[in-house]
Amino acid sequence: MSESQIPQSVLSSNLNIIKSIADAVKGTFGPQGLDVMLIDQFGEYTVTNDGVKILSLIETNHPAAKMLIEAAKTQEAEVGDGTTTVTILTEAILSEAVKQVEKGVPITKLIEGIKLGLAKILKILENETYKIDNLEDAKLHNIALIAGREEIDLVNLVLQASAEIGLEKLKDPNFKFAKTIIAKPQAKSELIKGVIINKNKTNAGMPSQVREAKVLIFDDNLAPEDLPQEAIGTEQGFAQFKNLQQSFLTGLKRAIDLGVKLVLIDGNLHPYAEEMFVGAGIIAVQRVRSSELHRAAEFTKSQIASRRTLNLSPQELQKYLGFVELAEEDSHLGFIRLEGKNKYTSSEPLNIEGMSTLIIGASTEAVANEKERIATDIASSIQAALRGGVIAGGGIAELGLISALEELKKEKNQNLSLAYYGIDCLISALKKPLSQICLNAGLNPLEKVTEVLAAQNRQSNKNLGLNFNTGEIVCMLELGILDPTLVKISALKTACEVVIQILKVSIIIKSRQI
Repeated sequence: MSESQIPQSVLSSNLNIIKSIADAVKGTFGPQGLDVMLIDQFGEYTVTNDGVKILSLIETNHPAAKMLIEAAKTQEAEVGDGTTTVTILTEAILSEAVKQVEKGVPITKLIEGIKLGLAKILKILENETYKIDNLEDAKLHNIALIAGREEIDLVNLVLQASAEIGLEKLKDPNFKFAKTIIAKPQAKSELIKGVIINKNKTNAGMPSQVREAKVLIFDDNLAPEDLPQEAIGTEQGFAQFKNLQQSFLTGLKRAIDLGVKLVLIDGNLHPYAEEMFVGAGIIAVQRVRSSELHRAAEFTKSQIASRRTLNLSPQELQKYLGFVELAEEDSHLGFIRLEGKNKYTSSEPLNIEGMSTLIIGASTEAVANEKERIATDIASSIQAALRGGVIAGGGIAELGLISALEELKKEKNQNLSLAYYGIDCLISALKKPLSQICLNAGLNPLEKVTEVLAAQNRQSNKNLGLNFNTGEIVCMLELGILDPTLVKISALKTACEVVIQILKVSIIIKSRQI
């Protein structure tokens, strides 16, 4: 099917569903954004202004909607913020693209223009970024305040945690600062120099505390190796089954004899192992989240083992063991904390760099969930700012890119390339973030966007924007309104990728289940 034959109904259908998704989060955007109430089939409700939470709770079977929601979740996973921006930009680019298709512009030319424009503005963003090289930089504090919607207590707690973790660790793309934060009802807010296992011990008969403890960590079930059920029914198979059980018990005794006092398990703990651990005074925790398991392994310098590791000789098994100064269960709050500064038996110092955990206290479960969400937003913004720098916020970074796209559009127009229509789609969309923030703040979007563009051109200053409380033109840098550049870059790339995917869909067919 040629482009000219692509049914308008397909594009219109996809655009309409993207608009409905965007409508769900638009009202939360900016400093004066409001909350959204989501109600499930049982009447339970959630009130939030968090874009990714709203999107994740929306019930939809439409493929375009799922495409956008998955893209927004990826944005959240990569940089921890910007999901609402992705949604707003996607709708704006796609809306203009559909208008151009209706005028007869080929989709391939629109896609070409979108790609050219995106490449241009990404380079500009990278070049105009303000780098942050230390944790005392005032710009970092401003980023935290904006991300935390000026919840000063939470901002200070997260900044304290970032100072404890250190600049080098925070700049590591493999380290997720947000994962080190948990909120607990009835807990007191504190920074622990260690890691938290968000589980209770497996058996009440196990000790609640162990000190100077060797640690063994498993990434699967701690149970005898499995045999097919039909194999156990034969004499030879049953004998093998008994041998595997005996080998497992021997391996457990080997670990106990080495002095292991803390065992963390990704999967389930076999009853035989549980009984032996209770008798040996070992704390065992089963079904530990993978992220917590790996943090614990890094903190204790353990090498993650499998159940077969128990078959190794004592000398080889010893290499898998880690060490923790203190492992203590708080049964009331439902977690186990691992702390320590002592040296391992090999005289190698215990490495606690970047291993702090921030516990945030709250009065109820609902308040804890909201505080955790805000704190993780702050943490993600801090880390993104340190990794990729910052740029003027409040929708101004996007607006400042328009002049470069206008120049690019002129070049394509002179070369008689229809790609400039695709560039037009981006130009239109780059006005949308500021326009939406103005709308949510009770200001006239068209009037204010025009005012800001005129002021930027008149004063040759891309950092001019709006004070959303007064409606006055101000320098966003001087006002301290900043956004992490990585969030902007990722949002623009993600939105363009989603639009291009949707534009390429020529027909929707319901397929049979494979």
